[in-house]
Amino acid sequence: MGAERSGYVRAPVRPEVQALRAVAVGAVVLHHGWPAVAPAGYMGVDVFFVVSGFLITGLLLREHERSGRISLSRFYLRRARRILPAAVVVLMAVSVATLLFAPRRDWFQWFREIVASALYVENWQLVADSQNPARADLASTPVQHFWSLGVEEQFYLVWPLLLILALWVAVRRGADARRTVLVALGVVTAASFASSVAATAVDHNIAYFSTVTRTWEFGVGGLLAVLTATRTIGSPQLRAAASWAGLLCIALPIVTFREPEVFPGLVVLLPVVGTLAVIWAGMPEPRWSPAAIAGAAPVQWMGDVSYSLYLWHWPIIMFAPYVTGVASPPWMMACLVVLSFAVADLSKRCIEDPFRRAGSPIATRPLALVGGLALAMALVVGAGTVAPDVVREELACERDE
Repeated sequence: MGAERSGYVRAPVRPEVQALRAVAVGAVVLHHGWPAVAPAGYMGVDVFFVVSGFLITGLLLREHERSGRISLSRFYLRRARRILPAAVVVLMAVSVATLLFAPRRDWFQWFREIVASALYVENWQLVADSQNPARADLASTPVQHFWSLGVEEQFYLVWPLLLILALWVAVRRGADARRTVLVALGVVTAASFASSVAATAVDHNIAYFSTVTRTWEFGVGGLLAVLTATRTIGSPQLRAAASWAGLLCIALPIVTFREPEVFPGLVVLLPVVGTLAVIWAGMPEPRWSPAAIAGAAPVQWMGDVSYSLYLWHWPIIMFAPYVTGVASPPWMMACLVVLSFAVADLSKRCIEDPFRRAGSPIATRPLALVGGLALAMALVVGAGTVAPDVVREELACERDE
C-alpha cells in the first residue's frame, strides 16, 4: 500500500488521494469547459467532500491519540492557512474584474455572491435564490463555485466539535473511543443521508446546496478513516480490483448522467462509494492495478494544484466572453483551460505554499496571518456591499430623469 499507517500516527501525503483530487478537479473543469463531454462533471465536488472527510477525521484523531486532546485553535488556524489565502486573492481579482468588464446590470447579483462567498455562505445564498421566482434559474456568476467551499468550511466548524464530544463521552463512560466515535459519526451521517434523499424528492436545489444534506459525504469519509486506522484489510489483488471499480463508479456517471433534477438523491452514491473504494484500496502492488497511473507525476501535480485550479478556472472561463466580446469557441476554451492550469500552478507556489510551509515567516506569525486575512476579507465584503449600492443609486437617478 502506498501509505501504510499504524493507528492514527501521522501519514505522508497519499498518492491515491492526490489522484482522486486530480480526477475531481478534472471532472469539474471538463464540465465547465465542455459540458457535453462531462455532463455530470459536478460530481467531482462529491469526490472532494469524501476526501476531505477522510483526511480531516484522520488528522483530528491522530492528534488526539498523540496528545490526548484536539486543539480547536490549532485546527482552525491550519484550515485558515490552507484555504483562505488563495480564496481571498481570487475574490479580490473577481471583484476588480467585475468592475472592469461586467455590465452594470450584473453587478448587484455578482457582488451579492462575492460577499456570500467571502463569508463562506454562498451555498445558502444559492438556496435562498433558488426559492425566489425572480432568481430561481440561478444564473451563473464568477463565484458560484464557492458554494462547495461554503459547505466545506461549515463542516470544518462543526465536525471537530462532534469528535471532541464523542471522545469526551467515551472517557466519561469508560467506553472504547473508536467505537464511540463510530457511533456518533454514523448517526450524523445516516441522518444527513436520509435528509438528502428526502430533500431531493422535494427540491433538488436545496438538496444540492445545503450543508445538512451534504454532511453525510464527509461523514462516510470520516467513518472510513476510523475503520481503516489500525490495519490494512484485503489482499493486494482485491484492493487492485476495488481501485479500478471505484474509478469506474466515479467516471461512468460523470460522462453519462444527464438528469440533474434528481441529483444528489441516490445517484450520488456512485461517486461517493467509488471514492471510498479508491481510498480503501490505496496503491495496490499488482502491476495491473491503477497505481502506476495514479502515481504518475502529471497526475500527482494536478492533484497538488487542484485547490487553486478549482478556484481560478471558473472566473477565467466566465470572464473571457466579457473581455473578448464573443462566446468562447472550442479552441479558445482549450486555451482558457491551459491558462487556468498555469495560473493554478502560480497560485499554488506563490500563494498557497508560503502560507502552508512550516517555518515560513507567514506561517510562524498566526496573529499577523489572521489579521491580514481578516482585513483582506473585509475589503472584499466592503467592495461587494458598496458597488451594488452605487448601481442602485445610478438607476434611481436615471428613472427620475
